[in-house]
Amino acid sequence: MAQVRTEKIIRGGILGLCVGLVILLLHVAGLFHSLEWKSWDWRLRRFSRPGRASTEIVIVLVDQQSLDFYEAEGLAWPWPRQLYAAAVHYFRSGGARAIVFDVLFSESSVYGMEDDLSFGQSISEAGNVALALFLSGQEAAARDTVGENILKRHAIEMADFPQEKTVFQRSATLSVEEILSAARSVGNVRFDPDGDGIFRRLPLIFSYQNALYPALPLAVAHQVLGGAFLVRGDGNLELSGRKVPLDENGRLIIKYYGPDGTYRSVSMASVIQSQLQLEEGLEPQLNPSMFQDKIVLVGFSAPGLLDLRPTPFSSVYPGVEVHATVIDNLLQRDFFSWVHPLATALLIVLLSLVTALAVSLPKQIWQMSLWSLICLAIPFVAAISAFGEGFWLPFVAPLAGGLISFAGGSVLNYALEGRQKRFVKKVFRHYLSHQVIDQILKDPSKLSLGGQRREMSVFFSDVVGFTSVAESLSPEDLTELLNLYLSEMTQIIFAQGGTVDKYIGDAIVAFWNAPLDQPDHAKRACLAALDCQHRLAQLRDQIRQKSGRELFMRIGVNTGPMVVGNMGSRDRFDYSVLGDSVNLGARLEGACKQYGIYILAGQEAYQEAQEFIEAREVDLIRVVGKTEPVRIFELLARRGELDEQRLQKLERFRKGLDLYRHRKWTAAVEIFRGLQQDPVAQVYMKRCKEYQTSPPPDDWDGVWELTKK
Repeated sequence: MAQVRTEKIIRGGILGLCVGLVILLLHVAGLFHSLEWKSWDWRLRRFSRPGRASTEIVIVLVDQQSLDFYEAEGLAWPWPRQLYAAAVHYFRSGGARAIVFDVLFSESSVYGMEDDLSFGQSISEAGNVALALFLSGQEAAARDTVGENILKRHAIEMADFPQEKTVFQRSATLSVEEILSAARSVGNVRFDPDGDGIFRRLPLIFSYQNALYPALPLAVAHQVLGGAFLVRGDGNLELSGRKVPLDENGRLIIKYYGPDGTYRSVSMASVIQSQLQLEEGLEPQLNPSMFQDKIVLVGFSAPGLLDLRPTPFSSVYPGVEVHATVIDNLLQRDFFSWVHPLATALLIVLLSLVTALAVSLPKQIWQMSLWSLICLAIPFVAAISAFGEGFWLPFVAPLAGGLISFAGGSVLNYALEGRQKRFVKKVFRHYLSHQVIDQILKDPSKLSLGGQRREMSVFFSDVVGFTSVAESLSPEDLTELLNLYLSEMTQIIFAQGGTVDKYIGDAIVAFWNAPLDQPDHAKRACLAALDCQHRLAQLRDQIRQKSGRELFMRIGVNTGPMVVGNMGSRDRFDYSVLGDSVNLGARLEGACKQYGIYILAGQEAYQEAQEFIEAREVDLIRVVGKTEPVRIFELLARRGELDEQRLQKLERFRKGLDLYRHRKWTAAVEIFRGLQQDPVAQVYMKRCKEYQTSPPPDDWDGVWELTKK
């Protein structure tokens, strides 16, 4: 079994390593990206906590309600810039910490330059306004040289930032000069989603015209926190002493706290109207104090303004709320980091290896299933645990490694061990019960197919006068009768856990304690013999109607050392038993005829089963070819099934046998004569009469020599 276990370990190990390496290559190649993104979205939706979102961020939305309100007032879209100026004055009066416009004012106002100048003046007076910048990888038809010169004021001094983490751009779309020049900071708002169109990550550093520019959230965070941009030794960004983890492409994983609406938002129309009410000396609709020390983001949510982006939470998520989330991440130092690629690789390979071993090693199906389920649960538990600790640990690739290892291991088990099990079923199905076969298949260690010497019990049966019965029947009737008889007897043998060695015409050879260990094998064999006789008695009338004859059988049972195993040629063999104890069992079946009885058992079989059966000692005999005598016993019934009258007769027989062995022939004859219906008693009466006239020698030991096999 140690060799078998070693083979399973080697087989499972090779399978697991191969699967793990293949899955790792596919993971690196990006085959699992789409599924991994979906699994990440589920983690965000299931485990994100809206309560962690900062209350210091307020979003002001140009929503459909705002558009409808001013359209009713005669102001169609686009609005005059003076409305935005009014909003800036209102935020400033409320003491806003920063004002962020996630809006690009790239076209001059249709209401004239004064409108742009008025808005620019309000931005300049506030001194804390951040504006949007739209960088693109596409070449522009014409460049805004003046605007780009203004833009350079907002470039980041960070020459050692890794180029591989920098997003290179070829054109810039800017707000008009009157507005752009008044901004405290500027940041890019254009970034690409993942391959499936969902916005999960945001690049923070962009390169344009040999200068570096921040994304709008990074620009706002820098404006609020102050300090300098630094590059860490690991290639990550540092802002005011805060590490900002980036992936290999310079993107920050957006840590969404919840669905849209997680941050407090108000309608732009309410803000503008509140400012106008203040200017008129009226009670404002919204109290400016609600913006005290707040970071205010202005953006669009009206469907027609095209700033709705698909996120893990929704396909229509306001773009301004995406930027609000990233600003919040930066200010709270609340980030997701990627698990180190080496750790991911080890997880994939080890999980594939362990799962393959879990499928290969267990003996029982339930054990294999349990361990496999545990292995397959590991990626889920690990991914969720990592999420709670702020890490994006890949889930799909490790799970794929586990699943494929499970499937591959199961196929190998079926192909290799399943073939062995099918072989066992094929070899044993004709002479083992289904229950015994199932036990062997569950634990093959119980099966030893080589020649093995062990203590066993053997059963021989033969039908009395079967030749004359066969001659009186047609082949069809004979076959039907024989099948009925053998089927009934075999079922009883199987019920006692026996193994049918062979059928020889009407004869049956069976044994116990192989291939499975059966400590009570002698009891099983003796009970099977009694049950077979009982069942044949029940069938006797039915058989007589079919054959015109009554059917009787003789059975010999013996227990002792035997050799068991597959015996025969390379091409054909039987699982059988050999040995002197086997031969004695056959002799006992034949000896039944001499005593006129139907079951004889050897001494060892009787001694091991005597607590469960009623029996009597029949004789002390020496069989042909042997020098050692053996005591033989007639099996009569299961323990407790004999009536009092029968028990009294057995006691009388025992006394007669004792007198016989003490050479008291006359007294023995008198007892045996009173047992006229007992064929064994009649055998002894005949012997006693012979010994009366011709006594045995003085050294007679009571042994009867069997002269026939």
